Amino acid sequence: MKKLKSKYGIILAVLLIGSIAVVHSGVFAGNKEQAKSSSTGLSVKVTEPQYIDSVPGISLNGSLEGRTSATISAKLAGRIEQIMVEEGQQVKAGDALIRLESVELANSARQAQDGVRKAQANYELALNDFSRYQTLFDKGAVSEQQLDNAKAKLKTAEADLSSAQSSQSSADQQYGYGVITAPVDGVIANKTATVGQVVSPGAALMAVQDINQVYAVINVEQKDLGRVKTGQKAKVTVDAYPGKVFAGTVEVMNPEAGSASRTFRTKIKLDNNDGDLKAGMFAKVQLETGETVKVLTVPQSSVVQKQGLYYVFTVDNGVAVRRQIEIGEVNGSTITITAGLQPGEQVIITSVNRINDGDSVRVAQ
Repeated sequence: MKKLKSKYGIILAVLLIGSIAVVHSGVFAGNKEQAKSSSTGLSVKVTEPQYIDSVPGISLNGSLEGRTSATISAKLAGRIEQIMVEEGQQVKAGDALIRLESVELANSARQAQDGVRKAQANYELALNDFSRYQTLFDKGAVSEQQLDNAKAKLKTAEADLSSAQSSQSSADQQYGYGVITAPVDGVIANKTATVGQVVSPGAALMAVQDINQVYAVINVEQKDLGRVKTGQKAKVTVDAYPGKVFAGTVEVMNPEAGSASRTFRTKIKLDNNDGDLKAGMFAKVQLETGETVKVLTVPQSSVVQKQGLYYVFTVDNGVAVRRQIEIGEVNGSTITITAGLQPGEQVIITSVNRINDGDSVRVAQ
């Protein structure tokens, strides 16, 4: 009997030890699995939404153009004899830019001048004759018919003189067209003219641009038209000068929408005394449309767009939670959040395109 009890005691001890081993094995396996899950979660960086001061506005892209841009062309056909300017050169209104070969024009002007001299001589002769006939007629020495003939010759001579003077004026004007001058103050740009080139009337040869003041030209959509007024302040930046902001004022708004784009062409005046801004540069324009307000923002890198909706991922007990949000304006590297987030939440800012709702994540320190 004692041997039997001893045998059962040994069996019970073995079973008890086995059970404990199994329990410990399960606990260890669970802890190991949990540790594995924690170590394999995607490492992410997070930030909290921040309130910043913001001025409501409209951001638009545009381009710069000179306040005045005059296309230079010839008014008559001819061959270029001399070019007196180079691109980038400052000129004043009336300065000579291009000279055309003008020998024929000069000859025509001289011939016209000679024609005026002859007509003047004939007029003076006819005037003297009429004066003499008038005196003789008063004395009864000539008939009225003879006086009328003298008067007719005087009128004819007067008409000839007027015609000759008109011809001379036209010839002088044509001769003057042989020298092409600057119509406005400005800088020479887009020069295509070359010496020896045969030009036609109206063909562009260069441009004179006044860039002491320039315009940032933008197209305002109809939905934003009520927020834009003449005299409104604007901030303009260009890629050529990173971080530099040029202050401007809305000066011109086209009252009619473009037939193709259905937008309203608007010009923002910028002072350019230093000459930093050049016509043709691309510009980014920020129009201020209200007073400073506090807005909630997150980095653009945290926002995901799918099918026209916007999302961010927040972290909740090591799990990524997808949150639908509504966004406002983009300001540099941040984006305004109008609904869907609260201050203090942890928003994932890295690897957002690799995360799905419910994924395990671990926040990198």
